[in-house]
Amino acid sequence: MINKKSFFRKKRFKDVFLKGDKIIIRSLRRDDIDKRLAWEKYPDPLYFHYNPPNLGQKEREEWYFKRENDLNLVYLSIDNHSGQLVGFISLYKIDRVEKTAWMGIFLGYEFTDRGYGTDAILSLARYFFDEIKFEKMFLDVASHNQRAIRCYLKCGFKFVRTKYNKHDPQSNIDIFGDDRYKDIRKYFKKEGEEILAQFEDMELTKEMWLALNQNGSGLAQNPTFNS
Repeated sequence: MINKKSFFRKKRFKDVFLKGDKIIIRSLRRDDIDKRLAWEKYPDPLYFHYNPPNLGQKEREEWYFKRENDLNLVYLSIDNHSGQLVGFISLYKIDRVEKTAWMGIFLGYEFTDRGYGTDAILSLARYFFDEIKFEKMFLDVASHNQRAIRCYLKCGFKFVRTKYNKHDPQSNIDIFGDDRYKDIRKYFKKEGEEILAQFEDMELTKEMWLALNQNGSGLAQNPTFNS
């Protein structure tokens, strides 16, 4: 018997090819993890958790197969028009009944501030709403990550609620003592020995997406579909 989630994913995303103005979204390949490991690392300790550890061949295989075989995860690669892998974009917590999913995106450090993120989100959103007819896309983002928030607002997302999550201990930074972070301390708080980081839940509904396309903003022009 075919698992419905598996059927949905294979039918809709196995051979996905979404071409935007600056990027192409395509299916994940095994050598993408090799390319990611060759990327320049994020230099700010606040974002060290974006830097993957050194992985052996077995661990690279596991990284790939975990993302390929998770029935409630669609993990896609982002190339620029020169064929460089620049990031990844994903859908998770996919609810086929309510027609909702959460979106995540990650770009290599050297590929930020080039418009790739905005183009990738808009390309995926058009496929999400117009082609597979889903109704809501959610995401969450650290409140101090203002660059990402500006991108999401530009793509039409709106704030839903504020929450606090545990701060990633891998970053190993002194938020309240290091003057480099004085401007973002307001987004962190202490509870006992734990440091909590403020996050924002955001959403983009089908109605909001249609309004974005109808208001003449020019942001959500048709990408090329081939899936």
